[in-house]
Amino acid sequence: MKRIRREKKCRKHSLQKSLRLGLKSTHWRAVFNVGASYLNFGPQWMAKMKQLEVLQLGRWLHDSPKHHIEVDSEEFLKELRDQKHLKYLSLRGISRIFELPPSIFQLERLAILDLKACHNLETLPNDISSLKNLRQLDLSQCYLLERMPKGIEKLINLEVLKGFVIGSSSKSSYQISDLADLKNLERLSIHIESGAVIDEKEFESLEELSKLEHLKISWGVSGKRYTDGIQISLLSNLKKLHLEGFPGESIPRWLEPSNLPKSLKELNLTGGKLESMDHGKLDHSDSCKLEIVRLKYLKDLNVDPEKLQALFPSLRYVEVKDVQNLQHLEWIK
Repeated sequence: MKRIRREKKCRKHSLQKSLRLGLKSTHWRAVFNVGASYLNFGPQWMAKMKQLEVLQLGRWLHDSPKHHIEVDSEEFLKELRDQKHLKYLSLRGISRIFELPPSIFQLERLAILDLKACHNLETLPNDISSLKNLRQLDLSQCYLLERMPKGIEKLINLEVLKGFVIGSSSKSSYQISDLADLKNLERLSIHIESGAVIDEKEFESLEELSKLEHLKISWGVSGKRYTDGIQISLLSNLKKLHLEGFPGESIPRWLEPSNLPKSLKELNLTGGKLESMDHGKLDHSDSCKLEIVRLKYLKDLNVDPEKLQALFPSLRYVEVKDVQNLQHLEWIK
């Protein structure tokens, strides 16, 4: 079924269930997929939509892996080349998109590109530097991507970058240091693939990102070479830190309460080899203002709630799930 809603300044078209989309209007400014699981596009389906600014085909109202969205192929994306006014494009969670056509990286007005959880996506166009107005790029949960597109270090207006991959492939030449010029970044997530080569001072380049408030680092690797000697520089204005799959067994020095920035309010540890939150000493100084701690899926970790409170005196909320000695704990001050 089609549900068409006309407004004074903007017209929206929502996709329901499964349908073949063929629009005749030339005045569409926004198209939203409200609940369709199977998207079928006829030839020249976008030919007359010359004023389109927002195209939300992926998950929107139901951002859950259970909400399956699928297309026959990625051929329909080639028609985006004429969308000169497009500012927002979301393909979040759509299956059977294996590669993006180069024309997508020619949409110079694009401000938001959301490709999160496109699990079949293997290849991006070679050069992304033409997207000079891009402010948000989400490549998280695109597990088959082995490399970042060239020119990503030139997107100086980026405020959100999720899914930055440090790969093991020889084709992947990007390191964290290549992001040093992205001074406007406020949110950053980094994935370290198995076999990636990281210099022990690599993370020091994070100090260049003075506006960064949310940082997530996920490891797809294990071994001491990814923990021993590696120092992660936590910025003084960092508010949220999420470590996923951390391969170390003990708390590193840079994660000790006395070394955490005063601005840090939330710490999430998910998966990995960590065995203890105890670093051997208690620091009752007021340097650490951490309020929220989440510890999940850490099968080797023993958690002592009382000691956790002693480590972080400002705690207001603790969530523990699936650790060695606790199945579930939720504590609210």
